[in-house]
Amino acid sequence: MIRLVNDRLEQHFPTMVMVRDHGGVEKLNSDLTQVIAGLDLELGKTSRNAATNGDSTTRGGFQTPADMAFLDLDDAAVKMLKAQIILPGIEEYLSQVFHADPLYTDFRIKSWANILGQGNWQSPHIHPKEYTLISGVYYAQVPATTAPSGHLEFINPVMASVAIGGQAATRLHRPEAGQLLLFPPYYMHFVHPVSSDQQRSIVAFDVRLNS
Repeated sequence: MIRLVNDRLEQHFPTMVMVRDHGGVEKLNSDLTQVIAGLDLELGKTSRNAATNGDSTTRGGFQTPADMAFLDLDDAAVKMLKAQIILPGIEEYLSQVFHADPLYTDFRIKSWANILGQGNWQSPHIHPKEYTLISGVYYAQVPATTAPSGHLEFINPVMASVAIGGQAATRLHRPEAGQLLLFPPYYMHFVHPVSSDQQRSIVAFDVRLNS
């Protein structure tokens, strides 16, 4: 006799985004903003600006060079960001999303920083490098604007779900200073043009397995 042995629904390939808000970071954010602004002053008008030399999806503004590991800079604020916000966030994501023990996960971090001013934006992109597990961004300075100015927008990675109805094509994220965002590297995203005359400063990174 035919009988049903098991019945379940499985969710495959979910897009897991972790949002971690931090308090008491005003001094840290101010110091980080100054560090990034200093790099902009030094490199912004040179061929080392990844926002203008074709090495990034950043359109206008400033981005640290591709060969610079921002989170490895010898600066107290950068070290604090890495030790007290970035690494704990990565460990929590590894634990909750991948069910992996961070102590036994051999990874490295590629990092950069950028500044978007009025009219600057980022074109749609993903982070497709091999062995990349997580992409992330920390917001050091976010101007007060009306959506979607300076907002991060994600594009649904399963467009078939949009075609058959019931799922949105995009999801808009409003960034806040002191916020850490972690998401899969295949999750396409872009930043809307900034309308404020204040600058938007962030630190971004990819977490990659050591091969």
